[in-house]
Amino acid sequence: MTNWDLMTEYIYNAMHVVDKAQAASRNLRENATPETFDNFRAQVQELADHLNQLQTVLHNQEDVALDELEDWLSKAFTSNPSEYRHTSAHGG
Repeated sequence: MTNWDLMTEYIYNAMHVVDKAQAASRNLRENATPETFDNFRAQVQELADHLNQLQTVLHNQEDVALDELEDWLSKAFTSNPSEYRHTSAHGG
């Protein structure tokens, strides 16, 4: 998976988790219990984790762009993607 695909996946995942956090927020407003509060906190933490992943990738945009350019050039001249990447598969 390319880093651009990874960024897209992180954005999609974060949007999905936003929906889950909003549902947990509605649940908490409608039925404030220790369980709904714990669920809300868990959803907000999951959202924070996803946003941190995305932020890491966005802070390394230059490296991501260089990796993509290197891949494109390698594929153009050798038909193989580049073996070395500045950025890892986990965005950092």
